[in-house]
Amino acid sequence: MRAVGVKVLKDNLSKYLRYVREGETVYVTDHDTVIAEIHRPTSPSPGRVSRWEAFVNDEARRGSLIPARSASGPSLNTLAALKPAGAPIDVQVLLDSMQSD
Repeated sequence: MRAVGVKVLKDNLSKYLRYVREGETVYVTDHDTVIAEIHRPTSPSPGRVSRWEAFVNDEARRGSLIPARSASGPSLNTLAALKPAGAPIDVQVLLDSMQSD
């Protein structure tokens, strides 16, 4: 979260909107009193935001998740095309080995 005065916000609006785009909340102050907050949308715009994006935005707003700041990972299509592992993984054995460490 960031706090910024009205004049500084006006002079650097693009910079603070970039912070909002990255998931931060910006509090706007006037004489050291918070008068507004700027954050990602919490409700979808018809035809513009998918239900998934609306859900992620709502949960991020509530603080129950933190969305990734960069999209440098593989796409969902790339992950879906991956072949399954050759041998099955026994999760219980994996957990037991982790707990013994």
